[in-house]
Amino acid sequence: MSGDALNTENRNKQLSEDARYLNAKVEDQGEHHKKTSPMYSLLGEQNVVLIPVDDHREIDQAELHGFRRTVAEMQWLLVVLVILCMKLPGMVVPEPGALLVTLGLFSAFICFVHYIWCRHVEKRWKLALNTWAMIFFVTAVVWQTGALKSPLLPLYFLVVILSATTLGMLTTMLETALITVCYVLLAAAGSGGLHDGFASFNPADLPGPVIQLFLLWFVAYFVSLISWESEKAKEKIRQLSRTDQLTGLWNMKMLLIFMQREHLHSLRMKRRFAVMMIDADNLKAVNDTYGHDAGTMVIIHVAELMRSRLRGSDMLARFGGDEFVALLPETGCQGALTVAEEMRRKIADTPLPYEDGSISIKVSIGIACFPRHGQELARIMKNADKALYMSKHNGKNQTMVYDLEEEGTGWQPETPAGQTGRRDITNPVS
Repeated sequence: MSGDALNTENRNKQLSEDARYLNAKVEDQGEHHKKTSPMYSLLGEQNVVLIPVDDHREIDQAELHGFRRTVAEMQWLLVVLVILCMKLPGMVVPEPGALLVTLGLFSAFICFVHYIWCRHVEKRWKLALNTWAMIFFVTAVVWQTGALKSPLLPLYFLVVILSATTLGMLTTMLETALITVCYVLLAAAGSGGLHDGFASFNPADLPGPVIQLFLLWFVAYFVSLISWESEKAKEKIRQLSRTDQLTGLWNMKMLLIFMQREHLHSLRMKRRFAVMMIDADNLKAVNDTYGHDAGTMVIIHVAELMRSRLRGSDMLARFGGDEFVALLPETGCQGALTVAEEMRRKIADTPLPYEDGSISIKVSIGIACFPRHGQELARIMKNADKALYMSKHNGKNQTMVYDLEEEGTGWQPETPAGQTGRRDITNPVS
């Protein structure tokens, strides 16, 4: 074998060994990235589709189910109470048959609404229907047991309290107004009929019902007000559970919910979407140089700049620390790359004013797209995280799109033919 051939063979062998060493080093760094990346610690090997999508709807449904069960129990107790009152000494029921018919009809209504008709569908209008039915039932019972002199007249308070705690102020005020009309009709009924109008009405019987009516409005207003304040507090808690307190962006729980929905919708409609992983390159240096207050301001500043470059339909969440994730519905890799480059340049060109100077900020971005980079949502997100890792590994302050063919052998930013390096894209996404 000639000396030139031997030198060439040795050189090729050395290059091959160097390539294996570099690939092994990259794989080791990749394994280290898997162990330290929040994305891998969150997802592991689980299927994101199995993450519960509550968006607080399950909580609302459970609440409505509890309300409906309480309403049903209260209605049955009303029926039992009226039956017991019929047996009380001194209780005057001019037409027991009519009262029994009223009890029978109301019992049939309870059975139909709660146990037959859409029993698994929980809606507030069904609660409203039940409270309106209770008003008519109480009115019919009071009418047949002495009108305004009936000992069952305070049953209206149960309806008002139930409405105020479950249906809100507007519905409660409307129902209280209906009860007021019922009071007037009962006053006109006198001892049980409307044929004499107000002719037989005794003014001496007025103070008691008027005071009850005043208290009814009082209870309706203040219980509704307390319920409204409680609902505001619950909504505030819900908002805090959905958003990142520092930046006001969605938290990862909510983003995963939106991602799951978009993934399922894209599978059904054969649409595309893109996932972007964004990481600030120099936050640790900022913390070390300027302090953690400056680092906090950097995170807020970066979040505001990123939000300004996204559409209203896009979702942006803070993943933790200086990492962010964006979901771009109906967007392919080309459009996502456009947005990412605009975002990266905007952040690089907009330093954070701090004290007497400014802090320069740069970010690295990784992109993966559905269905190009995988069919499963977990795979898309992990591939976006791998692209982010390689953009940082290759020098930071750049955008990389995940490349299936290049994985494990080397990565390059996605570029059109005939160009090298990052794309120079300035046109906004349509």
